[in-house]
Amino acid sequence: MDPSTTTRTRAPVRHRVLAAAGAGVLLFTALPAGVASAHGGGHTLRVGPGEQFTTIQAAVDRAVSGDTIRIAPGNYREAVCIEGEGLTIRGAGTGLTNIVWPDWETPADLPALTPDQQRRPCWAEQERVDGEDDPGTLADNVSALFFLDPDSEVRVSGLTTRNHPASGIVTRGARGFSVTGTSGYWHDRYGILALDSTGVRISGNHEFGLDRGTDTTPNAGTAGISVGDSDHADARISGNHVEAYDLGIFLREARGGRVAGNALSGNCIGLLLFDDVATEVPDQTRDVPSGAFRITGNLSTDNDRYCLQGRMGDQHVSGVGMQVVNADDVTIAGNVIAGNTAELPASVPFLTNPAGGLTLISLPAFNAPPGASAGPVEDVRVGGNYFRDNVALVPVGGPPPTRSVQAPVDVFVGSPMVPPLLDAGEGLEFRGNHCDASIPATICDPV
Repeated sequence: MDPSTTTRTRAPVRHRVLAAAGAGVLLFTALPAGVASAHGGGHTLRVGPGEQFTTIQAAVDRAVSGDTIRIAPGNYREAVCIEGEGLTIRGAGTGLTNIVWPDWETPADLPALTPDQQRRPCWAEQERVDGEDDPGTLADNVSALFFLDPDSEVRVSGLTTRNHPASGIVTRGARGFSVTGTSGYWHDRYGILALDSTGVRISGNHEFGLDRGTDTTPNAGTAGISVGDSDHADARISGNHVEAYDLGIFLREARGGRVAGNALSGNCIGLLLFDDVATEVPDQTRDVPSGAFRITGNLSTDNDRYCLQGRMGDQHVSGVGMQVVNADDVTIAGNVIAGNTAELPASVPFLTNPAGGLTLISLPAFNAPPGASAGPVEDVRVGGNYFRDNVALVPVGGPPPTRSVQAPVDVFVGSPMVPPLLDAGEGLEFRGNHCDASIPATICDPV
């Protein structure tokens, strides 16, 4: 399994429209009342009918770091690029302030970007590092709000994002990133995403995925909430609800934080903590050992979607409550992990990723230069969790396996007996869990 990029086969979309750059005339006009000058922040800019600005992007273009943008109720068809500035963006509430993109089913349905949208650096940067997009267009690279290398803290609250072909709310390079009280629907990659950032606070949000694929080639968003490429993430992810994504919460190349009190359901994997050796943004020169997370008091149930993952889109994944891959120094305590049942289409004989309530596995190095090493999963403390009715699909027949049969698996620790898995490392502790069935069988005390 290699979900580091979750690359999927995508239909080609229209070619990029190149905007011609001509000579411009700079007009010096008085700033509207209440709008900050370029010499300091702390002002409030208002967006909405009859306000100073009618679009969010126009307010962002006039704002400076430290300013607040307040958005009135309404639907705003926008993809907003915020370059180099730390702003506070506040809506009037979820379902009231909506940043939307037109409905679409396939990439071919996406609207062409305007010349102004084409020149925004966020979408070109998304394309540079994205393994999923069509390189012939920027149309599939836009997000609702993208903060690119902000120079001060970012805060977003009280709004809904919907339908963007990349993500909902994204930051890269933030030193302080807070997203609270938002909702996101049907983004094709991530709902909320923090990359190469520290001081991450994501709380009280609702994220819902949408599968635009078929039964055999499912195509929902990569993850509802994700932190990646962050060696000092200092992340607090709490009180969120994520449903119907490939991954509910995805921690990749991220170190340091707590995940508490979230509800994760209807995903392929409820929570995935993953170490793939090399970072992806801003480049592949770093190695952030994933781990040092405390995962407590979460509800991960009924994660029974089937999805394809891996660089070639050939890894079959379903039915995992929580999974830790190659990471270390992890506490998993006081969670309810129940009813996670693996599903497969009739045409697929077996899963390539082990299913179960909690799975701890080590994999060989990938997404890494030659000679790099990964893992193993080690120093994981599992205590006081409630496991129930987690059903895996165990491959039988062969070799290679020819079919799968259902089997209860609350906890699975991988070993070389299940290729391509490697031995787990030291320091795996299991204490005080309510647990019925495990592999190996000694983990659970039947109740």
